[in-house]
Amino acid sequence: MNRAVTVCGVLAGCAALTGTASAKIVLPTIPNEIQHDQAAGRITPPAPPCPQYPTLSCSPVPETPALGVPFPGNMAYNGGHLEIHPKQYLVYWGWGEAGAFPGQSCSSETITEGSLSATLACDPDGAGRRMADFVQQMGGTNWAGVSTQYADASGAHISNDPNVLGGIWVDDSNDITGLPKTNATNPAGPTNTNTDLAAEASRAISHFGITDTANANLIVIQPPAYSDPNAVSQGYCAFHDYTEPGSPGNGYYNDPSVTKDIAYTNMPYQLAINSNGANLCGQNAVNSGAQGKLDGFSIVLGHEIEETITDPGAEAVVGPSGSPTHLGGYYDTLDANENGDKCAWVGLDPTTGQGPPVPVPGALGNITGNAGGTFAVQSIWSNTANAGTGYCAGAGTDSPLPNGP
Repeated sequence: MNRAVTVCGVLAGCAALTGTASAKIVLPTIPNEIQHDQAAGRITPPAPPCPQYPTLSCSPVPETPALGVPFPGNMAYNGGHLEIHPKQYLVYWGWGEAGAFPGQSCSSETITEGSLSATLACDPDGAGRRMADFVQQMGGTNWAGVSTQYADASGAHISNDPNVLGGIWVDDSNDITGLPKTNATNPAGPTNTNTDLAAEASRAISHFGITDTANANLIVIQPPAYSDPNAVSQGYCAFHDYTEPGSPGNGYYNDPSVTKDIAYTNMPYQLAINSNGANLCGQNAVNSGAQGKLDGFSIVLGHEIEETITDPGAEAVVGPSGSPTHLGGYYDTLDANENGDKCAWVGLDPTTGQGPPVPVPGALGNITGNAGGTFAVQSIWSNTANAGTGYCAGAGTDSPLPNGP
């Protein structure tokens, strides 16, 4: 049977509009986003009064004040399921294996989040704890609440439940050391990075005993020495994907190690993604000092979580071209961007990797978690923001215009 062609958004991820390829959606590194912005050449500020840059016209202007172009135009619903009551499951894969943190001293650390507890053999930067704290505290915030405007085919809206952390698993028994030797372009199986990651997510389904896979996101977090080897070479910080093993050409094709139809997030160790000593994924993007060192972990993880909630099917379209099945939820069909993509790295100065003294609308910022913690996040796309024309929202740098048409 004939199938549709694959369409990839330039530097914004790959939307697989077919059953023949992976629907992996990536968050580009800052340098790749800079290239994208330079190609676009313009920013689109909100309508007047534009208080952040009073000397600029509020029509589209040359992209000089800040990095990150908010893509204009609202997202559309494409028919796939949404995560109405989402649960996030953290899988620390291989953090206790030998050599996982090169050159760093290790001591065990117990993470306790509500009734959940787990012990990491090594967490020298505190990144493992920071991610757990972030997921435990993101529920019920205004930032997470941006996604509640989106509804599925039944009319059910995404919830903003206060407790979205479903479980923590420290897996040092399933060997991770082979992952750096694999590549996402290899045929499905043990030499394909995507297959390896999805197989770990599948093991996590069994470990946690998850039955409601439609609302689950399995977050596979790797230590620096054993992080996804494709991230630096291909210029991305993380990705989320949906396993559809029956589709030839993707990393899950008929592989028995992969559970069908699950959403998972590939979360490499953000501080390990660097070039010539410069971090590419958000270190000190919002904050300075010790807290700023870990900014990228909450920025990137939040990006992937919110994209998975609103588009767990990762834009995939499967089946014959004459009668396709849309697995994707909400995304912009014109530019292939999801709610995180449309607002990625908005407000960063490309020369410093940090925000300007006066943030542009939609810029990254800090949010306060439901237990009082402070976390750096990017804004996420809201169709109702900016008087209904849509804009990046939730990070405390929203458009000055109210929600609604």
